[in-house]
Amino acid sequence: MAVSSEQLEKIVATLRAFGARRIVLFGSYAQDPSRARDIDLAVEGIPLRRLWRADGEVASEIDMPVDLVFKEETPEFYALVSRDARVLYEQTDDT
Repeated sequence: MAVSSEQLEKIVATLRAFGARRIVLFGSYAQDPSRARDIDLAVEGIPLRRLWRADGEVASEIDMPVDLVFKEETPEFYALVSRDARVLYEQTDDT
């Protein structure tokens, strides 16, 4: 099941509202959206106290499971998946 670009934009907007500075798409959806069963996102910048709320809000926005990897919780895994991922959002000094 593919997710529309509008749905991805909504997810990015939600994560940004929680303080995300960088959001990358990785895993099966990044490789072949038509065959993916979930969306894997690596997120940097959300304060630890807000992680689970952000996860719940994102999951409620689309009809597909979303797995979030937070740099603040698993920095080594975040670094690994971020190498070959598609950047959906990255905060710059201007944003």
